[in-house]
Formats: sequence, structure tokens, C-alpha cells
Amino acid sequence: MARAGGAAVKAALSCIDNEELIELTRDLIRIPSVVRPGDPAATEAAVARQVEVWLAKQGFDLEVQEIAPGRPNVVAWVGARGDGRSLLLEGHTDVVTEGDPAEWTYPPFGAELVDGRIYGRGAADMKSGLAAIMVAAAAIKRSGVALGGRLVLGALVDEEGDMLGVKHFCTTAIGRELDAAIIGEPEENQLCLEQRGVVWARIDIRGRMAHGAMPEAGVNPITAVGALLHELPALERRLRTLCRRSPHLRPPTVTPTVVRAPAQGIEQSNVIPSRARVLLDIRLTSGPDEPAVAREIDAVCRRAMARCPGSTVEWGAVSGFRLATKVERSEPLVRAMVAGVRQATGRRAVFGGVPGSTDGTILRMQLGIPIVTCGPGSRRIPHQVDEYVEVTELVDAAKIYVASALNFLQA
Repeated sequence: MARAGGAAVKAALSCIDNEELIELTRDLIRIPSVVRPGDPAATEAAVARQVEVWLAKQGFDLEVQEIAPGRPNVVAWVGARGDGRSLLLEGHTDVVTEGDPAEWTYPPFGAELVDGRIYGRGAADMKSGLAAIMVAAAAIKRSGVALGGRLVLGALVDEEGDMLGVKHFCTTAIGRELDAAIIGEPEENQLCLEQRGVVWARIDIRGRMAHGAMPEAGVNPITAVGALLHELPALERRLRTLCRRSPHLRPPTVTPTVVRAPAQGIEQSNVIPSRARVLLDIRLTSGPDEPAVAREIDAVCRRAMARCPGSTVEWGAVSGFRLATKVERSEPLVRAMVAGVRQATGRRAVFGGVPGSTDGTILRMQLGIPIVTCGPGSRRIPHQVDEYVEVTELVDAAKIYVASALNFLQA
């Protein structure tokens, strides 16, 4: 991988305005984009509009893709693919709930700048990464550096949910032409070449209603729930045997996140419910394919059912399978970023792994392109109160994106 010319990188880096980057990050945080089902006003629409207006002022070609009512992807680009490459800088516009605002030291959508940190919901995950992507792309455009390909910017919806935004993007012409992608999730600006996969298994258990005083007349699905929970440590051990170990990722985990009985209807203390439901969050490292994982979950359900005669235990994957991803250090994108980190910061690149799943999972699975996850913010702070991003990491991220993109596109 040849580096972009030093003059080209310096010219683009000189077009990064740190204050502009900080203020853009704060502006994005101040726009709540928690998606609240049932509230048509609680979507990514307002922040997507802010992104669209800002990019349009910079002179980007762009399009807005309405994925669902009030939920638009914003896609912008500079340069033409031609005989060169196409690189995506990707971020998402939705954030998770802020929870109880009284638990925050600073207002969750106040974007307070205190002692070199910006606080707020989405500060790390991932309004800061999105702002760094936007400013990096604008710096490249302002510099006038001739690109040997196309640089694409994607601000996509629904990453925290079903990933509808990236799934749609993969079906578009500009998406299908991509050669690689950088995902700006909060990973302390490490180059993360691996990420764990996830299966959200929704297990439905059926029994037979009866009076609580006469349990022999029914089949209690809660008994099967207990049997199922008893089997989970064995499932976790089995998956750890099937999956490959990674120096950067935790081994597979199986975590029950929702247990509900009755699964629907009114709770009554003297009624044995007919149905129960369990949700499992199953995280995977690379190795087994979808059928192999499904067989292991099937086996657990059969064992639970056998321990509770008369019950039925069935499961389905919520939002499908997102398998673990891995790219090699020999990939041109990785080599471009290793050089880019050195050019942008003067430091050696640090490698890591993503503990969760990102839009990059879908890009890797559906398009087969190499992805590297690299963005500002501690990987331990997302989804917590007092979420924040360090300004120094924010600025470094924008610089890394500039140098890496120019290297990959061979400006």
C-alpha cells in the first residue's frame, strides 16, 4: 500500500478546523435522536436534516434515502469511482435512551464541554464519530486533493435497532460499488479488525393454563423457563468450543435479558399462564456458521422441553444472525490506516476488537468488503449515564480518517 503524497495529506489535514469539529459534535448531540416506538416525532429525522444541511453547504453531492417514516439515511460523496476504489466512512444517527435525566451530572442533551470532554447521550456512540467523519470528508474536499476514486459518507439510521439503514444502503448502487469501509464507532481510535457477532434468540414456551391451586390440571411454562435457564451455561461452553479464540475479543457469551410470564395478557397470582418468553443475547467470535449455531440453540430447547412434559419450546432469531467478522492485517484498507495513524498522530497504530456488533457487520456479510472499526470515545462508556468523548480523541479521529482515506484512494 503506497501512502498518499505527504503534501496531499498535509494539505487536507490543514483544512481541519478543530473548533468547527467540536461545535458540530455538540450540535449533533443537542438534537435528541432516541427512537421511541409509537412516537412519530422521536426518530432520527431532525439530526439527519442537520447532517444533510451541513454537507450541502460544503458542496457535497448527496441523496436522502427514506428508510421508514421519519427515518432517512443521508449519503454524500466526493470523487468518482471510475477505475479506482470506493471507500465508505460510516456512522449512525440514532442513539439509545438517556434513561432518567436526574441521574446525569450534566443534561443528557446539553453537550456540555467540561475539562476537555463533551458530555451527552451519543457523545461517544456516536455523534462524535459522525462529526469526525463529516469534517474529515469536508477537509479532503476543501483541500482540492485529487482522489483516485470515490469517498462516500454514510449517516445511517437504526444501528441501535434492526440496522434497517445499512441493510437498505447495501442494496443501493453506491453501496454495491464499495471496496471497503471505516466504521466510526467508539473504539478509542484503535484499529479494530474483529467484532463479535450476535444472535438475539426469542424463545417462546407454551404450556396449558390452570388454576394456581390445582397445578396438576395444567402445564406450567415457567417450569420450562427454569429448565432452559439451567441449560444456558452448557450452551455457552459449547459455543466457546466451536468458536475461535481472539486476542482482542471476549469469548462467546449467552446472557438472558428478558424473562416474561405470562408472555401476554394480565398477570394474576392464582393463574398458571399458558405462555412464557425468554430473550437471549448470544455473542459470538468467528468460527461456526449460522446453521451450526442454530443447531446448538435447537438442542437446548429440546432438552428444556424434555424436562417439562407437555410444554413446547420454540425459538426464532430477532433481526436475523449477525456473524462475527474479521479482516486480515494484509488488507489494503488496514495498511492504509496503519500508515494513516502514523501520519495523523505520529504514533503507531494499536489494534483491537469490537465487543458488540456494528453496521459494519452487515457491510461485511452482505457486500463482502473489508471493514475497520475506528472512532473516538471509550468503548466502555456507551449506553451509560454521563457518556462523554475526549476532545483530543475526537480531533485525532478526524485526522486519522483524512490520512487513511487519502492513502486508500491513492490521492
